[in-house]
Amino acid sequence: MAEGMFDYLIPLAILILSPFIGGLLIGIDRKVTARIQNRAGPPIIQPFYDVLKLFGKEDKVVNKTYLVFGCAYLFTVILSLALLLFKYDLLITTFIFGLSFIFLVLAGYSTRSQFGYMGATRELMQMLTYEPILLFAVFLIRLVTGSFETDAIFKASEPLLFTLPLALLAIFVILPIKARKSPFDISEAHQEIAQGPETEYSGKYLGLLYIAHFFELIFVLWFVSLFYVKGFWLLPGWAMQALLMAAAYVFLIVVDNLTARLRVDQMFKQVFIVGMTLLALNLIYIIATGRWIA
Repeated sequence: MAEGMFDYLIPLAILILSPFIGGLLIGIDRKVTARIQNRAGPPIIQPFYDVLKLFGKEDKVVNKTYLVFGCAYLFTVILSLALLLFKYDLLITTFIFGLSFIFLVLAGYSTRSQFGYMGATRELMQMLTYEPILLFAVFLIRLVTGSFETDAIFKASEPLLFTLPLALLAIFVILPIKARKSPFDISEAHQEIAQGPETEYSGKYLGLLYIAHFFELIFVLWFVSLFYVKGFWLLPGWAMQALLMAAAYVFLIVVDNLTARLRVDQMFKQVFIVGMTLLALNLIYIIATGRWIA
């Protein structure tokens, strides 16, 4: 009984702490980026200052529709993270996470801003690029675990990293898109289209979107950590998950600081082709080695 409660308390604690952890990770990212560029940079807790400042500013409401879509975006991001942490159906979790970005796209289209419209169009193009890769990866996880339930990953005989190494590489390929990092920070290209689909948000509503981004970062990192949930030598499973999350986080910072922004057509060609090729090769591998479960 106590062990069952423990299994629910830990995911709940992580869910509650996610906006704080996500905000700190974004703050560390800004600090490291500033140091690389030989700047002092903002304090690590600057993202929290930004949110608090936004909650204290006046709200400029263009129309109520885009506020509804913004709140729906926040809710679905939190819901998808909760489902992932509590080990529910991975396919449904992925669909809900994708749905959150559809709400963001609709928010951009619901305003008269050209920046919002263009940012929403680019966000939609990004979804068409990474969603098939993400869903294909989930399908491969189903093949090697025998279930779409996230809990099946923890019960598998070996980590996903051993059976789906190329699928993990494909996930790393789309990580900068999900985290809005170069070279794929196309929908929020500040020098070109302000903040894209979020341009018309202000005050506490923009602050809520910032909080959604905190949750979003934890989701993508936790998804990556599912590829190694077993213990290794003296390290328990949670430590291996943390190491994989740290590797993904460092990868995002390095890529962001070493690459320039791509055009939308370049992103689609490079990411889609590379990602789907890696997943197809991994599918051939698990079929050839007999590691798939009907």
